[in-house]
Amino acid sequence: MRIIKIFHPLAMLCFCHTVVFPCLASPTWAEEALNLLEDGNRAFVHGKYHDAEILLDKALNMDPDNYKAIRILADVKIKLEKYSEAERLLDRLLKMPTSTGRNILVYIEGNPEPHEAELVDETVMMLPVDTGGTENSKAEKFLKKPANDPIPHYRLFFKKSKKMKLLPKDKTRIKYSGIPAATRKLVMDLKTQVQKKIIATGQHKPEEIMVPIQGGCFQMGSTRGKSDELPVHEVCISSFKLGKYEVQQKSYQAAMGVNPSENAGSDHPVDSVSWLDARDYCKKLGLRLPSEAEWEYATRGATQTEFYWGNRVTGKEANFCDKTCELNIREPRVTDGFKHTAPVGSFPPNPFGLYDMSGNVSEWVQDWLDVEKNYYLVSPKKDPPGPRPELDTCAGVCAGAASITHKISRGGSWNQRVSEMRSANRRYSHFQLQAVGNGFRCAGD
Repeated sequence: MRIIKIFHPLAMLCFCHTVVFPCLASPTWAEEALNLLEDGNRAFVHGKYHDAEILLDKALNMDPDNYKAIRILADVKIKLEKYSEAERLLDRLLKMPTSTGRNILVYIEGNPEPHEAELVDETVMMLPVDTGGTENSKAEKFLKKPANDPIPHYRLFFKKSKKMKLLPKDKTRIKYSGIPAATRKLVMDLKTQVQKKIIATGQHKPEEIMVPIQGGCFQMGSTRGKSDELPVHEVCISSFKLGKYEVQQKSYQAAMGVNPSENAGSDHPVDSVSWLDARDYCKKLGLRLPSEAEWEYATRGATQTEFYWGNRVTGKEANFCDKTCELNIREPRVTDGFKHTAPVGSFPPNPFGLYDMSGNVSEWVQDWLDVEKNYYLVSPKKDPPGPRPELDTCAGVCAGAASITHKISRGGSWNQRVSEMRSANRRYSHFQLQAVGNGFRCAGD
């Protein structure tokens, strides 16, 4: 193909306007791929999803890295309820780098080598004219509005030659260096929705595997943490049952009809649940939330070390804010293999056979926060129920002291520091808070 430079002064005025430029009319592979993409998008807009699927599949066979075709086809698959196929397409997009600016590679018909360029205008409409004649005659044809339909072109700035060129779309293929950051965010949100659709179609039954916990006595609290972990005091717990795993999204969604999780996945722990959400789920299954004392007893598993596996963290024991974590509290020395939540049971169990008691998601317990007095000083030795156990939830508009609005959570999570996973560590939040790091497990008598 002959690349023709623009010499006419009107050419520099065409940021979305018609400019005289000679074009060849014969169809090419680039033109066919573009037409398939446009026809597929048109079919999608008009609700002809099966037609759109066929057209876009063909377009991707010709241009596998066209992120726009992949994005539209993912929407088509969702409309056709082919959620697993949609998820695979969205994963293809998320594996692409995030593009900066409008940098692209340009493939021109007849030349297999790409050219680095910047996309200035994605569509500039050009009128085909007779390639013979003078510049004046070209301008004359432009002004007289010839009957031929305008032909779409790319306006490109070629980095090597430092020149601006207009190239017809039917002879040119562009490859983006990645997907725009805004598109990536939309794709991530869409993937979460798709994963929840997949969970919903799985027809799971809400169930919890309960582990019998033999009663016994232990030293609750720690001298190595914050003041709310003091004093260390002896507590004796009656036998009870505790969930082997954190409550999974497939069970929560099946029971509650919703899935608030930001990090979607059937076998991942449900996240972004309030204390009320956790309480209601356990009640629905004839269970309850564990007391704070039961939780620490079960977590320790008869150990007295900082964590139930010892005093050091290598990344093989639990899921926390490691070096892949995007927060500034990350532990840069180690990685646990997961950027967000992990499927339950991904790490070794504690001595009682319970998984993820440290890390993954922080777990709501039954206890209210006691800010008026140190409950550790006055709690009964036998099965301490926590402050105000008679108060199921605050009635009406909750206001005032944190002791009637805040609940305890335990165990640390994927977006918290290593120290938050210590067996004695305590956190508290408003009982209605739906934080991305909050989940739970159920207990039973």
